[in-house]
Parts: sequence; structure tokens; C-alpha cells
Amino acid sequence: MMEVAFLGVGEAFGASANTALLVNRELLLECGPHALLQLRKLGADLAKIKLVFISHFHGDHFLGLPALLLAAREDGREESLTLLGPEGLTRVTQELLYLSYRKSLEELPYEVNFVEAGEKVRLHGYEFEFALTQHSLAALAISVKRRKKKLTYAGDGAPTEGLVKLASGSDLLVAEAYGSGAATHSSPVLAAQLAKKAKVKLLALVHLWRGLSKDEVEKAREIFDSILVPGDLETVKI
Repeated sequence: MMEVAFLGVGEAFGASANTALLVNRELLLECGPHALLQLRKLGADLAKIKLVFISHFHGDHFLGLPALLLAAREDGREESLTLLGPEGLTRVTQELLYLSYRKSLEELPYEVNFVEAGEKVRLHGYEFEFALTQHSLAALAISVKRRKKKLTYAGDGAPTEGLVKLASGSDLLVAEAYGSGAATHSSPVLAAQLAKKAKVKLLALVHLWRGLSKDEVEKAREIFDSILVPGDLETVKI
């Protein structure tokens, strides 16, 4: 079984918390400005988070890193933490810590290990694979496999053939569905087409534009009927 908590499901500037997922209470996918607040609301133990994945360097996906790292310090964390993501994540994290709180990684009482996303990565009992999406800057989708369960998180961006392959056979596909007309974002219809091609079991739509018409989701259901539109702090098990 895999437990997926939707810490937030929102786009960058809407009323919902920025999109982020907590898997099995130990894998954090994305760490935007609202991540720590949502983890607190969920009652998550920061010391038990083993890995944080960052898909790309837009603020709603990574600006919460300093707060998370320093809150974990205040909570008494001693175990090492893995940060997984694009090239440059080490530099970006160091700069954010200094800009936000005039702190450095060396001042943390626990080790932070940086791992660059590659073709396939095995960490903490999970297998991770990646694909690029079509976004305004380099952005990664990730699949998470463990004990015959597979979750794919599409990150931001329009689907690519690489993403179709990555998502193939997923028990749950969490897909950005900002809305039609955005060249560097996906939409409910594009996400549904992706889910159908990849033959996934369940599709969760997140990162929806605050002005999105309900008709777009209904059109998506005509293409792929197993669709969930989760709310902040909702949890599903696969």
C-alpha cells in the first residue's frame, strides 16, 4: 500500500495551498511556500521525512525549503535528509538559506545529501524514474515505485511522450491541469488523454487555474472516467 497526502493542490497564485504531496509520511514531492504549514496541519513528523523532491525552480515548488530545513532543526532532527531534483539544487538551496535566514547548510545539525535526478535512482527503499515535461523552464515528472505500487507525479508542464512512458501502468497519476490555452501547462483534457494512453488506474487533477471552468473537468471525464479532484490535505491510498 502507498498513502498519498495532498498537502496542497493549488496553482501558484490561487486560494489553495501550492501543490505538494507527502507519500507514506516520508517522501515530500515539492516544497513550495505553503509546504511547512500544510505538514503542520497534517500532523506530520518532520524527522520522519527521508526525501524531498523538487521538480523545477519556480517559486511555488521550491521556496519552502529554508523553512522546512530550519523547522526540522528546531524539532530536533538528527537523521540525514535527501534532496532530489534538477541540476543546481545544491546551489539554489544554499542561496535560499542565506537569503531567507542568513543560515548555511553547515549550521544544520543533520546532513543534507543532494542527489541529481538521473535515468533511475534507488533511495530509501523506493525506485524513482524521471521524464521532462513541456514547461517554460526545465521541469521534471517523477514516478515512485515500491512493492508493486506505482505513483507518478507529473509536475508542471504539458505532457510529452516521455511522460506517457513514465506514467505507464501507474496506480495513481497526479497531473497538473492548469487549463487549456497555456502552451507550457497541461489541462484537464490533456491530463485525461495522458491517463488513457498510459493506462493508469486513477487520475488526480491538481494545480488547476483558479478561474477554470467546470466544463473542462467534465470534458476530461468523457475521455477518462476515473478522475479525482482532491482538496488540500485529502489523502488517498493505492
